[in-house]
Amino acid sequence: MTESERYEVTPSPFPARTRTASGTINGVETTATAMYFADKIMVTITQSGRLAHWIHVPLDTESPAAEAAVNRSGTIIYDDEDIPSSDLLPMSHLTATTILGGTMPEMDTLGQLCATQIASAIVTKDPRERRMVVVGLGLDKSVIDVRMGGREGYTEVVGLVLGVL
Repeated sequence: MTESERYEVTPSPFPARTRTASGTINGVETTATAMYFADKIMVTITQSGRLAHWIHVPLDTESPAAEAAVNRSGTIIYDDEDIPSSDLLPMSHLTATTILGGTMPEMDTLGQLCATQIASAIVTKDPRERRMVVVGLGLDKSVIDVRMGGREGYTEVVGLVLGVL
């Protein structure tokens, strides 16, 4: 087998399709960017130029158990189209894994929730999407601190990201 036969090359235009949006969340300038590569969708959310936590969510699941979703009544659903689009909770069959950073448990939990929420939004928009979702975060602690508007801050972060997907 020759070197060129070992790898499948997928031609894709460069630069990758990119969308960016900025806003102020909890008084901090926040930028969300989505870049669509041939094999991955990369989303970054930065505040104050920070980017310290990376998470990935595979959308290409092989096993039927991994593809199944469970609704609130406990019934297994095998077709993502049966999942209500108005449901703001992340899809239960998507699993986020921290690949870099995540040393603070609160921020790690928030990051995984955020990454799963983003992946859910991508799958809701296009149920056939199978690229890996990679999320880079650099959020201020105010996003998780309820006393500093954490709940509203998280909602605003997700809203900003939805605007670039």
